[in-house]
Amino acid sequence: MVPIVDATPAQSSGSSSPVVYQGVDESDTYIYTVRPGDTLGTISQQYLGASSRYTELLKLNKLAPNDSIFVGQKLKLPTKGLTIPKESSYSKHSKSRQTVSTTASKESYPELEALIEAEEYNQAIQWTLNHEKLETSQSLQQKLVVAAKGQSEQYKRQQNTAEAEALLSGLISETPLSSANKAMLEAELSTLRAEQQLLTAKQYADRSQFDDSYELLLNAWNNVGKPLEENILFTTTRNKVSENYHQQALRLYRNQKLDDALEFWQKILAINPNDDLALVYQDRVKALQNKLDNL
Repeated sequence: MVPIVDATPAQSSGSSSPVVYQGVDESDTYIYTVRPGDTLGTISQQYLGASSRYTELLKLNKLAPNDSIFVGQKLKLPTKGLTIPKESSYSKHSKSRQTVSTTASKESYPELEALIEAEEYNQAIQWTLNHEKLETSQSLQQKLVVAAKGQSEQYKRQQNTAEAEALLSGLISETPLSSANKAMLEAELSTLRAEQQLLTAKQYADRSQFDDSYELLLNAWNNVGKPLEENILFTTTRNKVSENYHQQALRLYRNQKLDDALEFWQKILAINPNDDLALVYQDRVKALQNKLDNL
């Protein structure tokens, strides 16, 4: 199996010995505690501004490229270029799973709020669309977004995605919404369409049609982006395709077919820019190619 370097609840396997790096300055560091879902690439991206700086974490923490990191592990981060987010990625992910809330407002619509609370989303949508203040009231527009997303989820549970798509498309094209609220509905519609592609992508991957699955994953990633990291169907299918591509790339690498191997790792990075193993071998291939060019 190809070890994908990410944070797991288990303790480090210790399957590979730490690499001793010379000349690493440990006098000025920031201590980071590994959280679920972290990889060296995501930590580097979030705190150091670029996934490619994962190599600094390898050196500073005396890790081999194939070592795993684990939840609760303390990692040293260089302070050069360090940016500490106001909110951790973990808390951001938690918030992203919550229902979209309305901004603070003095406006109150008890009847509408009761419909939303009772999950009578279609009635809530019609109530809002008939209100004379919809065009000027941000509070009403935000409640409409909440109701539309709730109804879309109900349609999806009923396996009636065509109705969900028609609802969202109609509201986007025909309702007087602010650009921010319209963008939220457009993002929901993009996610809905991507989810349909993901079902097909999973079927392809289950039949080992990895190239067909990859094309759908890439299209979904290009259209939706990072929110897909919260979609278990996307991440599990991506992991299956990436694992196969890693295996193919490693065989090519060992046979010194560097260009062909690099192509697979670059494909992996196109759907997962923080895949640590792909980043490691991409750098190795480029370094070897430079040496060969200079012979």
